[in-house]
Amino acid sequence: MRALRVRLAAACLASAAALALSCSSAPKPPDAVFEVKNKAAEYAKLGDQYMAEGKFSTALGYYEEAQKAGASVDDLIGVAASRASMGRAYAAAGQADDARREYGTALEYAVMADSGPARSAAKAGLGELDYAAGRAEAALALFEEAVALASPKGADGGGKALAVALHDRAVAEAALGRAPEAKADLARAQELNLKDKRWAELGSNRYVLASILAGEGSLAEALAAALGALEADKRAEGAMSIPLDLAAAAGLSSRLGRDAEAWGYWRRSFETGMAVDDAASVRKALAALVDLAGKLGKGEEKERYAKLLERLDGEGRD
Repeated sequence: MRALRVRLAAACLASAAALALSCSSAPKPPDAVFEVKNKAAEYAKLGDQYMAEGKFSTALGYYEEAQKAGASVDDLIGVAASRASMGRAYAAAGQADDARREYGTALEYAVMADSGPARSAAKAGLGELDYAAGRAEAALALFEEAVALASPKGADGGGKALAVALHDRAVAEAALGRAPEAKADLARAQELNLKDKRWAELGSNRYVLASILAGEGSLAEALAAALGALEADKRAEGAMSIPLDLAAAAGLSSRLGRDAEAWGYWRRSFETGMAVDDAASVRKALAALVDLAGKLGKGEEKERYAKLLERLDGEGRD
């Protein structure tokens, strides 16, 4: 190791020309730094696209490339953002320990960068892990910190960080029986996401709102929120979210006594679930279609969907 350090020192001190060309201490031209940051942003955008498609391992690969690019120019905020995205990919894939490690690293870089929004994003990610583990109170405490750290202004993603933190806090508040506060937070998050055309995030806001309203018995309002989530997710082309939105609309339509409308929503949930290979959504839609077909006098459809459901359940046991 010592010999390696000597060789590196010799290389850096060989000549001024060599220093400019090869040593890590040579400053990069401003244009080159911006070029690297733009490349990192492109990688991150690709990662987001694959996350929306449920291809978490592919998304992780692009987030890792974004992290490497940011690290190459010592972009602390960029590295923090990439690490947080890596944490999100790990969490979605069910790898909680890896996710917690990445969120922790993201927080370290955010502190070094003295960035409130970056710290907010990391805190929110850690809170999401606690919430998923059934620790709603601990999660809420982290979400409170995340909201306080975020700002709707600034060049480093303050508005997005605040919207995420508000959404997360709303989820925890709803779980703890604090629906009025949850709805207020979701209203603020929707305003921010609509302003900046973050359609996927807006869809999530409306989906959670639909769940809260349904729990309160406000079924017509809940259905409107679910259809609003569907509209936003279609604009975002969020293929993994659309079957869930349609299922929510279907269930609420049935509770409102609109079985014919529910049939159409379940059919669409089934088809979109099939298209994205979402077995859980497909099974849920098939079970509902079998039940509804009997109520609506659709004998042939009931038999067909029952066979598909039986086949799906058989494959699950193999």
